[in-house]
Amino acid sequence: MKQMRNTLIFFILALLIFSGCSKDDDSVFDQAPDVRINEAIAKADTALKGAAYGWNARIVTSTGSIFQFHFRFNEGNRVSMYADIDTTTAGTARESSYRLKALQQPALIFDTYSYLHILSDPDAVVNGGEYGEGLKGDFEYSIDTVAADSILLTGRFNNTRVTLYKATQADAGAWQNGEWRNALSFQYMSRILEYFKRLPVNGTTYEIHFNQLARSITFLWTDGAGAMHSFTSAYYYDSKGLVLARPLNNGNAGINTISSNGWDATNGVMRVSVNDDLPATISGATKPVKPDLDAPTRWWQTVYQQDSYWVSLEGFHVNGVDDAFHVRSIPGFAFLLFWPAFGSQAGVTYDLQGYVSQAQGGLSLDFGSAWMPPLFTTDGRIIFRIYGTLGDVPVAATTAFNNTNTVLADANGFYLVQTGNSRYDMVSARDARSWITWER
Repeated sequence: MKQMRNTLIFFILALLIFSGCSKDDDSVFDQAPDVRINEAIAKADTALKGAAYGWNARIVTSTGSIFQFHFRFNEGNRVSMYADIDTTTAGTARESSYRLKALQQPALIFDTYSYLHILSDPDAVVNGGEYGEGLKGDFEYSIDTVAADSILLTGRFNNTRVTLYKATQADAGAWQNGEWRNALSFQYMSRILEYFKRLPVNGTTYEIHFNQLARSITFLWTDGAGAMHSFTSAYYYDSKGLVLARPLNNGNAGINTISSNGWDATNGVMRVSVNDDLPATISGATKPVKPDLDAPTRWWQTVYQQDSYWVSLEGFHVNGVDDAFHVRSIPGFAFLLFWPAFGSQAGVTYDLQGYVSQAQGGLSLDFGSAWMPPLFTTDGRIIFRIYGTLGDVPVAATTAFNNTNTVLADANGFYLVQTGNSRYDMVSARDARSWITWER
């Protein structure tokens, strides 16, 4: 009987608890879902339009690149924006349209092409990203939170992270009066025709490599014992110049910021300030601060061992001009390739530098140039020697074909600079003013 009584008491308590919980089930939310989401959209709309001087935006794409924007949302679903993508976007406001929409949660959609769309444009020529993906930005965003002075957004496709901060009058003025455009004058770097660039700071000469669209910078230098050091950081801009996301610490000579003071045409250097107050210059150089002696062999052997090839999408950059020989203008052009030990003739095993085109049935390799086995020098260069022509070179490709062969056959050879796990830049050892990017 005692056990039955205890069981009955437990059952009654459980029933009371269940009844107490279920009593308020219908009052968890005071409003229907569509009412709540419409109120959230209205709140976001009021906040976006209510900022007298607009919003500063920090945008981090899924590739890790950091960009700064300025938005001003107006009546009529119009938005005016600046962006630190280049000197044009930083100096000229562009207006487009936007709308707020109820999706799975409130969403902010930029629905006509704008500076924001440049980051997600699938054409790599537009933004320097991957073909078909761009820099993996977004133009449709879920609205995560809306506070008095900030709004958090998340890209709906590429998970781009955006933080909007309410701008001050000084913030807006910095875009309108050209401060941001001047901060981006690192674009002058392209006037330095040499691939290798030097920055002397506090007794150390750094070789610096910018990826201006991926927003990363690499410093290379040697210490007193001749040992090589390398440091890479993401960077972003503020209205004064470039800021390292992760400062370089080299003893007492650290680098946090680099601000451009303009191009010195007389001396062919870019004048800068390091850490706001240390004058310095960035100039060109004809060779690496310390050549990677194994890079040429590593580059060649990597694909040779896999019976594979390297790909270049644009051919040679020469004297400041991308695709200097217009290989992309060859009808049907897809890419260049370099295939070690492609074939043999008269007892010579030759490498192939070929031209791949789009054909009706897919890709086609119809012509190219054959090269003797390369020479590898003890000072870190690779030297190519022409062997002959393979296939029939179309008339429309003759100039590009001949010019490419002329550069590749330079007796000074090339340095190889590894810029990624499957990416190398091959740089002329004659003057470092010609180079080609190979990737897989």
